[in-house]
Amino acid sequence: MAKKDYSRLEKDELIQIIDKLESRKKYGLVWDEEKTKEQFEKESENALPVLKEVKSKEIITDPKEPINILIEGDNYHSLSVLNYTHQSAIDIIYIDPPYNTGNKDFAFNDCYVDLEDAYRHSKWLSFMNKRLRLAHGLLKTDGVIFMSIGESEVANLKLLSDEIYGENNFISYVARVAKTASNKGNYFAPSIDFILVYAKNISSLPLFKDEVNVDLYKKKDKKGFYRDDVALYQSSLDIRPNQRYFIECPDGSLVIPPGNVFPRKKKDAAFIKPETSADRVWRWSYPTYLEKKDLLVFKGTKRSPLLDQNGKPAKWNIYTKSYLDERSEVGTVPRNFLDQFINRKGADFLKTIDIDFNYSKPVELIKYLIRIANKSLDITVLDFMAGSGTTGQAVLEMNKNDNGKRSFILCTNNELNDVSDDSVKKDQKANKEEFGLCRRVTIPRLERIIKGYKDFEPLGSNLKYFKTAFVKKNINQDQNKINITNKCTEMLCLKEGIFDLIKEKDDYRIFSKNGRIMAVYYSFLNDSIKELKKTLDKMGGKKILYCFTLDSFGLNKDNFIGWDDVILEPIPQKILDIYEEIYEY
Repeated sequence: MAKKDYSRLEKDELIQIIDKLESRKKYGLVWDEEKTKEQFEKESENALPVLKEVKSKEIITDPKEPINILIEGDNYHSLSVLNYTHQSAIDIIYIDPPYNTGNKDFAFNDCYVDLEDAYRHSKWLSFMNKRLRLAHGLLKTDGVIFMSIGESEVANLKLLSDEIYGENNFISYVARVAKTASNKGNYFAPSIDFILVYAKNISSLPLFKDEVNVDLYKKKDKKGFYRDDVALYQSSLDIRPNQRYFIECPDGSLVIPPGNVFPRKKKDAAFIKPETSADRVWRWSYPTYLEKKDLLVFKGTKRSPLLDQNGKPAKWNIYTKSYLDERSEVGTVPRNFLDQFINRKGADFLKTIDIDFNYSKPVELIKYLIRIANKSLDITVLDFMAGSGTTGQAVLEMNKNDNGKRSFILCTNNELNDVSDDSVKKDQKANKEEFGLCRRVTIPRLERIIKGYKDFEPLGSNLKYFKTAFVKKNINQDQNKINITNKCTEMLCLKEGIFDLIKEKDDYRIFSKNGRIMAVYYSFLNDSIKELKKTLDKMGGKKILYCFTLDSFGLNKDNFIGWDDVILEPIPQKILDIYEEIYEY
């Protein structure tokens, strides 16, 4: 790219450039954003996003169960809408963004970014930055985001996420074996990728908890199954003042961890404070030992790391019993290395339900991440780079196994993707909309796992399908408010989780769901507001009214005397406030 000739610029233009350079941060991740405008930015110059339901693709198997959401469109627009409908409402986010390897895995403005592109990393960072900032606002205070990524951008993603989510909220890199090793690669055979984990606010995040490996608990006594292969002394333990003491063995001898100082009294439980780092300690404190002596297991050995009361090598080593039932309640701390979730499992599964797509993450990986996050059974999981819909299947399988009430929101575009079938490639060109990623892969997958397909048992659930649409901006601000009010109904349904239309008039609509009522009033003349009130008064349950007003400060309470049992919400100002912040319109 040709270098800019600053000698041709006017003084005012030069001052503007200097001011911009001076205002830039002096430390951190910096990239050239000015040359990386995306298509969605052009689309948003004179329009604001809304949602439009595709009713023909709705799936309802049990109206009492949670409604899951699939949104087709650029995920920036989807996230913009969700910043109104689901601000601070998401428990877990998982994304699998493009790894930007230069091998046709990252498309920017309909063109693949290759290795020779001078702005390869800048384009990717610009793409991710816009979306991760919007995603941050969606997480609950105790929310967590998991991001899969490869070697090409893992360092950049860490720096970017530190800036957006805060370095203090970084939890871990998790290395994952993505594929079995091969002979590809010049120096190392590539086999792993990474998962970056961040909290919205780490002080509010519950500790992660993994399931206990049942196979380790093979022995049994009157209290149940247990294991006894964890030593009471471990060389890596930090030195503590109350953890060095004698323990009496079955033959009457005393044992103690390695060290130079010994208790004065040669009897069980006699203790002494360590003097140097050479004086090692037990895992348990002195009071814990007295309380849990019955859990000790003594094993004779010729290679004990312990010393006897005379400072000579002991004939015993000591282990502790851990019971399966008790341990299962506490769980275990997850490892930051995963070796059982290889990518091939994802592609193999899709073949069993006749879907041609080679880039799906394994369902077991997403289920594992949701499980270790240690959340309740009624959480909301978001994947705004949903691809084939693996996250949706993971949520539904977990619900099936534990009767959970989790729900998912998936966002994906409908771009054309590479397929192996030549006939499908021809069909793609002829009908791009129906053969894009969302229509050809995501929706069929969700439909087949919900309803069942061949040998795959139906999981059952409910799915609503939306597409992003746009409301053109008007130079008249009042007309802007009228236009977006007339197009925001699906957004309000999504925000409240109330979708069943039970009454429709020119000026208003009424929806219901599981005993909850939502009314939307569109007219600014208020001719039929009394009629709406009479209708709502006859209905039981919790009620909310979204009412149009041109007033930026909200509704006039004098117009709603007697509406005591209805929550009142003005539209569309709150929507416009959020869009103003996002799009700076």
